[in-house]
Formats: sequence, structure tokens, C-alpha cells
Amino acid sequence: MNTRHHAHSPLSLSLSLLRSSDNPPRPRPRPRLRRGRLHVALACALLAGMAPPSRAEAPAAQPGVEQGRGQGEAAPRAGIDQVTVVGSRARNRTVFDSSVPIDRFGAREVANALASGEVGAALQNLSPSINFPRIESSGASDSVRGIQLRGLAPDQVLVLINGKRRHTSAVLDTESSFAGTVPVDINSIPPGAIDHIEILRDGAGAQYGSDAVAGVINIVLKNAKQGGSASVSYGLNHTDFAPTKQTLTDGQTKIVNADYGVPLGDAGYFRFGAETRRRSPTERAGPSDAGWTSWNATPADLALDGKVLFKSGDSKQNNDYLFYNTLLPLAPGVDAYSFATLNQRKSDGSAYFRFPGDPSNVPALYPQGYRPVTKGDKTDLSVVAGVRLGAAGWNWDLSGRHGGDKFRYDLSNSANASLGAQSPTSFHLATFDFQQNALNADLSRELDLGLGLAAPLNLAVGLEYLRETYRSTPGDAASYAAGPLTEAPPGAQAGPGLRPADAFDGSRKVRSIYADLEQELGRQLLVGAAARYSDYSDFGSASTGKLSARYKFTDTFLLRGSLSNSFRAPALVQTGFRFATLNFNSDGSALQTAALLPASDGLARRFGAEALKPEKSSNLSLGLAWKPGPATSVTLDAYRIRIKDRITRSSDLQSEAVSAYLAGIGRSDIQSVAYLANLLDTTSDGLDVVLNHELNLAGGKLNLNAALNLNRTTLDKVRQSSAALAAIDPSLTLLTDSGLFRIRNASPGSKLILGADWQGQRWGLLARATRFGALKDFSYDQEAPLIDGVHAQRFGAVWSLDLEAQYKLSKQLTLALGGNNVLDQYPDRVRQTNNATYGGALPYNFVNPIGVNGAYFYAKLSYTF
Repeated sequence: MNTRHHAHSPLSLSLSLLRSSDNPPRPRPRPRLRRGRLHVALACALLAGMAPPSRAEAPAAQPGVEQGRGQGEAAPRAGIDQVTVVGSRARNRTVFDSSVPIDRFGAREVANALASGEVGAALQNLSPSINFPRIESSGASDSVRGIQLRGLAPDQVLVLINGKRRHTSAVLDTESSFAGTVPVDINSIPPGAIDHIEILRDGAGAQYGSDAVAGVINIVLKNAKQGGSASVSYGLNHTDFAPTKQTLTDGQTKIVNADYGVPLGDAGYFRFGAETRRRSPTERAGPSDAGWTSWNATPADLALDGKVLFKSGDSKQNNDYLFYNTLLPLAPGVDAYSFATLNQRKSDGSAYFRFPGDPSNVPALYPQGYRPVTKGDKTDLSVVAGVRLGAAGWNWDLSGRHGGDKFRYDLSNSANASLGAQSPTSFHLATFDFQQNALNADLSRELDLGLGLAAPLNLAVGLEYLRETYRSTPGDAASYAAGPLTEAPPGAQAGPGLRPADAFDGSRKVRSIYADLEQELGRQLLVGAAARYSDYSDFGSASTGKLSARYKFTDTFLLRGSLSNSFRAPALVQTGFRFATLNFNSDGSALQTAALLPASDGLARRFGAEALKPEKSSNLSLGLAWKPGPATSVTLDAYRIRIKDRITRSSDLQSEAVSAYLAGIGRSDIQSVAYLANLLDTTSDGLDVVLNHELNLAGGKLNLNAALNLNRTTLDKVRQSSAALAAIDPSLTLLTDSGLFRIRNASPGSKLILGADWQGQRWGLLARATRFGALKDFSYDQEAPLIDGVHAQRFGAVWSLDLEAQYKLSKQLTLALGGNNVLDQYPDRVRQTNNATYGGALPYNFVNPIGVNGAYFYAKLSYTF
């Protein structure tokens, strides 16, 4: 079993950080829905109607320069008839007319989903195709979380802001079900800056470039040129926590934000705002009888049995945001524009408890043992500036952008036991810095081909030059030092820090050119084609393409489909990571020093590592859209996504034969080796169904919605060994059975959202019920049933019910009261055995997207002016 796949490793450090002895593999699920509460949830959902993706808002123009509306004005409810930016570069393409499936969520929908202040959580609330797993108490994962679209990895979805590519995080995910990925930090986008969100559920690499494998998320910033808004909210978790038989109140969250628009001439605007969010931690660990896990189980260790010593739940987190979005007319037909976002985040996480008698403890410093606290200090900045004009019959968009993500990783309440009583208790472990700069030229026009066609040809072409840099810098000397006490593990606990020899400094350049066209061949048939050529300074060149079509049988019923391929080069971060850490071996019985190496490292090559290759994918979709009435729409889309050479982290390659081999080549300082590699070919099949209906009710508008995603991933090919690895130990495989089981099964196979949103003159009511389907995860309990040859546990489906009531105290002042997961539901509990729950410390599995915090209640006061 591979210890790295567990949520509670106290470190999830990117690139070069490390995993810590903190995280022996222990998943964690939760209590089941009480039967009575389940019946209430179902009843409320049925009464509410149906509900997820509601669509609204004023039509979008070109990315970044969408025409705004006055602050506080009601958004027009045109649903599927709203104009969309993603999916087509034609200026007047609506969600319904598009040849690919698109969701569009307006300002009201987004605001109603943002109760916790997390953009990722809002996307999960809105779309059944998106999950936002919560990997808590896991080092860098306490600060950076990635979203999943259609069950794929977080770095296989492209994120745009105002139609411009968003940079990724500086840290590598080493803890989730998709370890080895580098996601966009979606929560670094200011929640209060968002006007609306568009989600393209289709492969779009030829249109938008690398990473658009599962689809594209475009977040459009507020741009109303006058007026403003301000709000203050307070929320907290209040839950009955079965493992400790306590009623807990924690996770207190305070959010204050404001934004304002200033007109610039007749058509220009300068919209700017700020937001601050302060979140207290939650604690969902149980009392543990884990003294036996200590190295020598001393009486002092065993005396702690029955106490809550470990940490599970959300980290303490402070977020500060700034943004602006501006358009300045320079001359008739010439507009300058710019937008920027800034996020400063400080997070506290937790490692595993160190028992008093363990060699990792220094009794002089911590006579009762200790639990290290990990600290993340993150700065994320994005700036885009450009000019849009018409010249020579073309619409020109010339822009430059800068994106940067810097993550400083620190540690407190810890020790380097090999230094004894002289050890510091706080350490700097490493700093990771990713920078991306780009220049773009995008041109579009309509061409009349003179063939008597129903409409002109929409043609778009473009060029991009992109340069990325990635740098990791080492930690304090004490964070990785091997001190004089040789019987104690070296390096900071919940570390060690990055050594100078393991630091990385690299860069690359990418040049791309694309062409995108759409043509209506009569009133019924729309066809589209796109092609892109990219040249990477480190991975060579690649060509991708896309064909799409839409046929209208009537004005209210159409068939649509697409076929495309995408190319995803390894992230620069994936090529530069390196670290060594103290961790548990495969069965959790002993500690070992494990090295996570870049594929280019000489030692990794001895174990069979090869240079990383790009991931290549193909995407096939077929669907229909129907408007049986002006206020009703139904869409159904089936898809198949095949990915070749998926990049993932290998298991920790360790055995007696490995130890002997390492000692023989003078590397007795480590006992296991792991690296990233192109190990998997997969196929994901799925179905999306979306229904919307709007009606007049009780003097207001009631919007009923339902959306369903069904998804399944199968493994087509697994590369498990090499001649080099077989020569060292033929019994080893690059991926364990348990790791492969999680890749196939750790995302829900289905997700359903039902709800209703009613808006009257003074009152507004929202009900949203979400059903996360059943999933399976491997178990450390060797008495757990065998599923596909792996000891595993099935976790049943779980419902979450969200409610909100709004009341206009005046024309400008609105009070909202609500709750997420108001019925206080948890996933199923992990099997109650010591091996499965770490002596009861970790009673719930982290993989279910509902999370492990229970009910969250909030109040929000909003003012528009």
C-alpha cells in the first residue's frame, strides 16, 4: 500500500517539498444520513423543485469588455438564450445555439452559492459536473485545493478570467486522489469580483490551448460602470459529531467585501473592490487509542489513549483580496482594457501527533508529545492589459498578461529530534515561485463567401508567446540537518525542509498559433472547425484540432456534437520537483526516508524513470437541446474522453531488495524512491442532463432546475514496471493495487442537484438539494471485503440540503439567512478498526466531496448604492 495517497499526510508540499512521517495512509468517511433526516431532505428537494445551474444575466460581449448593468438591477432571466463567450468566438452565439454544452450562471446564482466564500465550493454547488474535494490537515493542501470537472484531474480543466488564461499554482498536489497534479488555485480569485461564470463541458485544446481536456471555466468579472455594493457576513459550523458524542460549534467565518464602479466617458468604466475573509479551523478528529503506533509504545504514550490528539478538518485561514476591471475608450472603435486580481492567504495546517516516547520527540521540549503545525503563506497575482480595435476589416485584440503564484512553507510547534534539546521549534521549509508571462494577438472577422449562405463565416486567428519560470528555494539549515543524535530521525518533523542540492530553477517558452471558424450552412446547420499548433522549448511541437456541428430540426430542438483532440504538456512544476522525507513504509509499521525525485534524476533513472511526455487526449460528445416552451429547456449530452500517458506519482518503491541496492550504490541515507511518470491510459464516459423551468408564482419568479452527471473512469493501460526496476526487485510495481483502485473509484459515479430559486419584490427563497453518489476507497483494514481484488469499503450516497431566505429591508439593503448542509449530513464512517481509522483518530474518509464539517449556517447583510 502506498502511504502517499492519504489525506492526512501533514504535507502536501509542491515540487520539492515532502511528505512527512505525518501521514500514514488513513482515509476517513463519516456517519450516514439518519433515515428521518434523509426523508426530510428528499421531501424538501421535491417541494423545492429542481435545482442547480440556473442561467441568467446580461449578454456577454467580448471577453473582458462585457457591457455592464447598473448595480442592483435585476438580471434578465433568459436562461438558455443567454449569449456566451466560451465555446464559440462568434459574438452572438447563445447557450442554446452552441454546438457544445455550456452552463452559464448569473450573478444571483453565483452569490447564492458563495456562502462559505470559496469559489471552488460555489462551483461544486452550481454544477453537477464539478467536485471540490476537501483534503484537510495535509500541509500545502490546507492552502491550495483543485477542482475536478467530469471526474478528471484538477490540471485537466482550463480556467479563464474574462476570456484570458489563468496561471496555475506553484505547489504540486501530493495528497489527493490525483497526486502529482498542478491545479489552478481557484480560490485565489476574489469571490466578490465575479459577475457570472461560464462552464464549457467539452474538450477545447484546439481553441484555448493546453489543459482544456475536460473543459473550460470562464469567470467574468464585474464591470458595471457606476454604483457599488458592500456586504458583511458571518457563518459557522454547528454539528452533532458522533465520534465524540459532542455538539461542536467552530469554523467561524467572517467576510467583508465592497466594490464600486466609476464611469470613464460614455462607455468606459473602472470597477474595483476589496474583500477579506477570516476562517477559524474545524476539528473532526476522534479520540484515539493510537499509542500502539508509537515506535516503542511507552507507558507515557499509552496513557494518552482515549484523547483527541490528532487534527482533521479545515485549517485556520486568512484571505485578503483586491481586484479591478477597467475599459477606457481611446478613440472611436479603439478601447484599452485591463483587469487584475490579488490574493494574499495565510493558512495553518496540522501534522500527525508525535508521542512522548517516540524517537521523533525531544522530551526536553515536549514532555507530553506534540503535534506540528504547518504554515502556508501564499501570494497570487494576475494582471492583464490590452487594446481592442478595428482595422483593415478585422477586430483586433492585443494583450499581455502576467500571472504569479508564490508559496512559502513554514512550520511551528515542531523539532528536529536529531539536534536534541538545541533544536529550534519553528522552521522555514521551502519557498516555491511560479511565474507566467504572455503576449497575445487575437483577430476575428465575418467573411461573406459569396455562396448565398444564410450567414457570413465567423473567422478567428491568433498568436501567443508564453514564458514560464519556476524556482524552489531551500529551507533553514536546521529544517533538513542530520544532527549528532543518530538514533533520532533527521530534519524537522512534518518536514524536513528542502535542501540546497534539491532546489530547482527552470524556465520554458511556448509559441502557439490557432485558427477557429464557424459557418451556418442554411438555417438549420452550423459547422465549426479549429486547429492549433504549439511549440514547446522543452517538449517539442504538437498540433490539435476540433470539429463541431449543430443541426436544428426546429427552432426549439437541435442535435449537437463534437470531436477533438488535446495536448497537455507536463507543467513546469512537475518537471522540477524534488524532495526527501521521513514517512511510513507500505504497511505503516515503520518509518523510512523516502525520496521523491524528478524523472530526469540519475537515481530515478536507475529505477526505470523516463523523461515525462505530454498527455494526449481525444474527446467525443453528442447531445441534444430542446425548448418545449419559452421558459423551459432540456439538454442531454453524452461524452467519452480518452487520455493517453496520464502523469501520476509512482508508489514508494521500497523493499529489502531496494534497501540493499541503495546501500550498494552508497545511498543508505534513503530507503525508498518515487517519481512522476506517464503511467496510465484511461477512458472516462459520462452523461450530463440539465433541465430548467421558469414560471410566475406569488408575485415573483420561480426558477426550477435539475442537473445530473453520470461518470465512470476505466483504466485502459497501466505501465507497471521496467527492465531497470525488475533488475532491482521484480516483485515491485510502479503503482499499487490500492492506488489504482482509488483512481478508478474515489470520485462519485453520479451527482444530482435539485432546487428552486424564487425571487419576489421583497423576498427571495432558495432551496438546493445535492446528492453525491456512492463511491469506494481502499481500506487499511485487512478484514475489509475484497472489491476488485483490493480490501476496500463502499461509501453510500449522501444528500446535502442548502436553504436561504432573503429579505429587502429597503431598496438597497438586503438581509440573507441560510445554511449549507442544514441537515448536518456526513459520509459513512470508516470501518471502526485501528488499522482503518488510526486508532479512531480519523473516523471519516476525505474523498467524498460533501466534506467532513457538517452543517454551516450564515447571515449576510448586503448594501447596493
